[in-house]
Amino acid sequence: MKICAVFSVFVALALGCPVPPNTQQCDCSAEARSLLSGLSHIMEKDGKMEHGDLFAGFNCTDLEAQMIPHTLTASVCQPSDSAHNASCSSHRSSSFSETECLRNIRADLRYYDVLLSSYSPSETDLSPVMTATKALMNCLNEKYEAADGEFPRWDVWSGSSFDKRLSLCKTLKGFHIRAITLNRALGYICSGEHRK
Repeated sequence: MKICAVFSVFVALALGCPVPPNTQQCDCSAEARSLLSGLSHIMEKDGKMEHGDLFAGFNCTDLEAQMIPHTLTASVCQPSDSAHNASCSSHRSSSFSETECLRNIRADLRYYDVLLSSYSPSETDLSPVMTATKALMNCLNEKYEAADGEFPRWDVWSGSSFDKRLSLCKTLKGFHIRAITLNRALGYICSGEHRK
């Protein structure tokens, strides 16, 4: 099951529709790009930020990404035509649902917002990601139907400072992958291809 979920993420990323050139005018695309940019900045610098080293004492690139265990964003946000390709998620017989995709994206953003806000000590270097997450959540709340429902709590900030930083690295890597997925999904929605 875990292999299928990981494979589904990579299929969704690989088969994602390219972001159309006119996404500047699309709802929330600037906010989504800002979030991806902030996460990419942290990952490219391997945590070595202005106010300190978020990943001191270990190599973050060697660790697995920690994905949200309870959402289906990668599979429900796949473009309709990719559902016919052979993959773990090809059992999905329904067509692309913009509402379901946006609901999952918003649940992911809420989850990461709560999770990163609970990181203690709060890191100044995380504030651009947290600000971009809130901006994208606010934009989606203004432009689309509200997402409802609760998500399970996932307590990752336990143990020593070192353990918390390990968890932060894995969480940010997972969030980075999810930000790529949601940027592609919003680009697909913006292109209008699913309405044809």
